[in-house]
Amino acid sequence: MRLTRNPLAPLFTAATGLASLLTLIEASTPGLSYWALALALYWLVLAIAMAWFVRMLGPGERRRAWKPWMFVPVALALGTVLLVELDAPLHARFALSEPSLERYARSVRDDHDSRRWWGLYWVDDVEKIPGGARFMVTSPTMNWKSYGFAYIPDRVPGPEEGVYEHFRGPWYTWTDGP
Repeated sequence: MRLTRNPLAPLFTAATGLASLLTLIEASTPGLSYWALALALYWLVLAIAMAWFVRMLGPGERRRAWKPWMFVPVALALGTVLLVELDAPLHARFALSEPSLERYARSVRDDHDSRRWWGLYWVDDVEKIPGGARFMVTSPTMNWKSYGFAYIPDRVPGPEEGVYEHFRGPWYTWTDGP
């Protein structure tokens, strides 16, 4: 049985693969951006298109026609949901970027030029804070709030400093508001 029996199979597979890739990239940074809304709409359009196509098949054709070529898009979608639910994209991207971010966090001064790539994250802004530094790793124009990582090795940040959540080791995720 061939996966491409239906001419729409490669199209749905590619569209689902693109949605999965973009979703994993979005999930690899702390917080949500406006892209998350666009991705949700993209997933919704994919689901509606798939349901429409299956509905357009005749009753006898439905079972035979959709099963073989739907396996890959459904597996991609379920795999994406599982990885996002486990925070795997965020942890993987951070693990690959941590040495570079930590080196930079230890050397941050008040007169720094921060807009550049540190590891796999584009750092828009770095702020020296008592006992460490915090990085805004998402674009301020594409987010509801500012999000990022904070490196604070010697203390736990207090509630008066902002919203911090322990990530791992001396690292925290932070946001500029509730």
